[in-house]
Amino acid sequence: MSEQNQPRNAAAGARQKAYVRQDNATTHRQFGDYGLTKRNEEFMFQLNKQLDQQGMKAEKKTDALKETIEALLEGQKKGATAKQLFDTPTKKANDLIHGPAKATNQQSSFWLLAADNGLMFFNIFTLLFGAMGFFQPKSLQTQQSGTTGIVAILLVGIIGGMLFAWVTQILTPPAKKKKQPIWFRIIAVVVALAAWIGVYFVASMLPNVVNPQLPAWAYLTLGVLGFVADLYLRRKYHIVGGAFGSPQQNRRRR
Repeated sequence: MSEQNQPRNAAAGARQKAYVRQDNATTHRQFGDYGLTKRNEEFMFQLNKQLDQQGMKAEKKTDALKETIEALLEGQKKGATAKQLFDTPTKKANDLIHGPAKATNQQSSFWLLAADNGLMFFNIFTLLFGAMGFFQPKSLQTQQSGTTGIVAILLVGIIGGMLFAWVTQILTPPAKKKKQPIWFRIIAVVVALAAWIGVYFVASMLPNVVNPQLPAWAYLTLGVLGFVADLYLRRKYHIVGGAFGSPQQNRRRR
């Protein structure tokens, strides 16, 4: 009995696929009649599907599609694509149903910024001295380790990280915090730079017994590990700002 039904099921499946293809072609033609480009026509086709999948009511969908088509036609005159205007069909459908996300200014905590900055300073110095050790070994063969010593690098990285975390919070405070006057911000930057240079100078005076110079391969290894650690830290805690990133980004919230 089941063997007899197989041809019927196959025929029904073929008819269903043909119907879907015809329906898709009809929908494409309907959007094409508005004068959209092929890419924008495809965007509208996918948007229409997304609105159905995300459960937008039919009476609201008509107005939403019309509004989007009008925006696309206007954008076409200026050479703007659907991607530039609305990102993906999925995101646009979500925005049409739930409303666009609201942007709020956020900034990471002082200690996260300090850790991010400190790791980046550490990475720069270790990779620099590691490269110098390989390509110009004589440049590191000095009587005193100075700033090429591992303890000096750690001090410069840690204190520099905290100083520039403080500067970041002054230059780009969170949205709810009052911005300092320009003269105060300039003084803060000058003080931080002067303090960091002072730390760099003091670190260079450390004796070799407490500030040993490591082999070139060790510095390169530490630099790579530090870079991986910083990348992990930024992704795990979504660090915003820092001396080596954009001062402040717009996070999107519902």
